[in-house]
Amino acid sequence: MTRHVPVLGRCTPARIAALACVAVLSASSLAVLYHVVDVVGDLRLFWAVLFGSLCLAALAQAVRPRYALAVGVALLGAGLLAYVSTAPESYTRSLTVAQVADDAVTLLTGYSVLRMVNVLVWALAVVPAPAFLTWYFAFRERYAPAVGVAGLALGFFVLTGDSTGTATLVGALAAAGAVGFGTLDAHGATREQVETVGVALALVAVAPVVVSVAPGGSGATFGAADTAPTTSLTSAEERIGLGGAIDLSPTVQFVVRADRPGYWRVGTYDRYTGSGWIRTGESGTLAGPEGADERVAQRVTAKRPLSAMPAIAEPVAVDGVDYRVTSGGTPVPEGVLATNESYRVVSERLRSGQRALYAAGTDYPDEIERRYLQVPDTTGGEVDALAADVTANASTPHAKARAIERWLERTKTYSLDAPAANDHLVRTFLLDTETGYCVHYASAMVVMLRAEGVPARFVTGYTPDEQTGLGTWTVRGVDSHAWVEVYAPDTGWVRFDPTPADARIDAEEAAIANATGTGSETTDDDRTTSTSTATTTSTTTTSTSSVTANATPVTTVGGAEGARGSTLPGPRTLLLWAVVALGIAAVARRLGLLTRGYRALWVRWLPDGDPDAVVGGAHERMLYVLARRYRPRASGETVRGYLDAIDASAPARRLAALHERARYRGDVGTDEADEARRALRALRDENGRP
Repeated sequence: MTRHVPVLGRCTPARIAALACVAVLSASSLAVLYHVVDVVGDLRLFWAVLFGSLCLAALAQAVRPRYALAVGVALLGAGLLAYVSTAPESYTRSLTVAQVADDAVTLLTGYSVLRMVNVLVWALAVVPAPAFLTWYFAFRERYAPAVGVAGLALGFFVLTGDSTGTATLVGALAAAGAVGFGTLDAHGATREQVETVGVALALVAVAPVVVSVAPGGSGATFGAADTAPTTSLTSAEERIGLGGAIDLSPTVQFVVRADRPGYWRVGTYDRYTGSGWIRTGESGTLAGPEGADERVAQRVTAKRPLSAMPAIAEPVAVDGVDYRVTSGGTPVPEGVLATNESYRVVSERLRSGQRALYAAGTDYPDEIERRYLQVPDTTGGEVDALAADVTANASTPHAKARAIERWLERTKTYSLDAPAANDHLVRTFLLDTETGYCVHYASAMVVMLRAEGVPARFVTGYTPDEQTGLGTWTVRGVDSHAWVEVYAPDTGWVRFDPTPADARIDAEEAAIANATGTGSETTDDDRTTSTSTATTTSTTTTSTSSVTANATPVTTVGGAEGARGSTLPGPRTLLLWAVVALGIAAVARRLGLLTRGYRALWVRWLPDGDPDAVVGGAHERMLYVLARRYRPRASGETVRGYLDAIDASAPARRLAALHERARYRGDVGTDEADEARRALRALRDENGRP
């Protein structure tokens, strides 16, 4: 006999609630994959794969669970095989069981999937299996296995650090709700029991808010944990969050002895997420640009603990400390550089600078195009159209870079109090706001260049600023900066800086003057010579007053402290507040507050119009008021008998008489309708609130 599988046919309140919770839990994990595909690919691929998986789950309802499980494992295996087959050859050559195990451990200990080089194929490969199995079991009313599959997927992304606090909380509540409602559905629960489970979940959701807003509460308010991942612009972290107001710190970070100054590069980033930058890949090598004709030797001495190794691009040799090389070709210390610890670095660069891009063609290597032309799918066509308009008269990569650089300098206003963007910093900066600082300018230029097919990357570090002795440069927190590097075939990376230089100098001088006026430390060395090193390209500085992180964007819910203007909360914040609102509504309904509120308004409001309808409505409300004051009218009990039994007052008896007249004689008019209103008002006043 074929087992009947209802799919969506049986719609009890408990089943609908259980399926809704499964949908929320599944969405909590799929949201990470959605974001990944948005960042590196086409969202239409995500929706197509997800839709196909759900259709397969519906079609497979007649299949036994063990066979469905085998299908899910096969989907996952086929997807991962596709990922491996499209991975770079250098990865597949070294692929072993030990390497796979090591990669798995790395992912499960905080390695963001967005750092994976071939993450688009990986994301599309892992969508089908959890989506298929979750909904296969959910349609069959086996909610515990459905929650188990979706929960494992969410847990995986919690361990990688890609799931936000909001998504994790909502997913956990949904998991509990799916199991609870599913159990009630299996035992034929009443509506009151379903509402009880809903109230319990709502209380769990509301509790963190209560803790966060209570005096002395330390819980984070909803949304505070959902800002983009932030880190110092001048650290060697693999990801950096953007947006929000910042402060300037004049404290000295390091001192450089060199033949000539330069931009002291710290980190390069290739993948733009909408709210930050990520450096993909694991490691790289130190290599100079092709045709380099200048070598610069530098000795860098830390004046504060440093987690980075600033150096002029491109570093080719380092000694004095243990270090590793990032995928962007920058050295990073193994640990933290202690105060007064130093290292020596030799860099090679092109003396021609931006002129190296003049005659550069567009025959880019496949690896460069794949890695440095990425823009999130949801950035929108308006940004592409703006980039095309700005570069309409430019035909070469250099001309496009200069056009975008000049346009940003001319049309945007430098400000350290720029408002925070929720999810798309570049789109907000280009289309909605007029102010920003170096990360806004540099991020916008990179995205606009990529929209025009020119490979570019986001770079952080320090500007040279102050020469404090012969061949000595003192670098402070106010010198931390972000700029752009554009790729030139057969040459390498060429620096551009779209941030206005004058504003950076003004901000730096103001910070130093303020620190001097308050007695704050500004330098660890005597100032024998003070020369502001201006460059031909624009520079700016951004830093906080933190000792080790001197350019951290500080974001708060709805914008940064001191930010100009205001922005709406992000989608995740709005989603969680919607859950809280629904929870409060569920609690109010369970306690009867909604019904009481409705009845209170209903008793006090009589519709205008037909006198018969007015008298009938007043009579109905009279019975409600008396039922709450005394007792409900018994079945079969006449109205007159009921009024006599409770010894009703004159207004109630007059309303009963008017209702009988309207019902049996049908000759009530406007005067009787007004009398009914007065009688109801008097009765209501006699018996207090309904």
